[in-house]
Amino acid sequence: MRAAQVICPEPLARPVAISMAHNIGQSGELKLLSSMYLCKPSRETITGWMSLLRDDGVGLDELKGALNGIDTGSDGILEDLLWDYTRLFIGPYKLPCPPWESVYRSQARLMMQDAADDVRRTYAAFGLSVEETGVMPDHIGVELNFLALVNELAGEQDRQQSDCMRIGEAFLNDHLQQWVPQFAADMDAAAESCFYKALARTTRTTLGLLST
Repeated sequence: MRAAQVICPEPLARPVAISMAHNIGQSGELKLLSSMYLCKPSRETITGWMSLLRDDGVGLDELKGALNGIDTGSDGILEDLLWDYTRLFIGPYKLPCPPWESVYRSQARLMMQDAADDVRRTYAAFGLSVEETGVMPDHIGVELNFLALVNELAGEQDRQQSDCMRIGEAFLNDHLQQWVPQFAADMDAAAESCFYKALARTTRTTLGLLST
């Protein structure tokens, strides 16, 4: 399988590669948000995100403003942004907003619980797999990526459009909406950078709009 490509390699893969550049819109916005959680904020990735957000079809205004405020020529600013990303999602200290559904939905707040098994089965039913080592299936970036791919499949395969829409709505309601609002609130409160605060708020708003 070839991995779908946006800015950096995505963990969900299927036989046909997908390019976000050809699908600016709902699926494109979800892929963009996904890549912002999965990819470290390097000079290359930030420049790529800025380029995509310059497209008039993308309406993520707060996120666009936060990105435009980043001086990619400053090594110090990039180091601060990378530290914010690491502190929020990787460690080494206790994470203020663990990016995994299992942690938010299990009483013991542990990784790789029932939610992870459930989403993995859902991915497999679509012929998708998590191929990147070290990325859990219930990571927020992976779940957003899956929702984007389901939306694309609905557009590509007319006979399966209703099934894809139904599965996408169920995944949104049964998984993402069950934990991301609290995750986003924790992230907004803990983030030190304007960019990650904007990402938290944009993620919550985007999912809210999809649920209406």
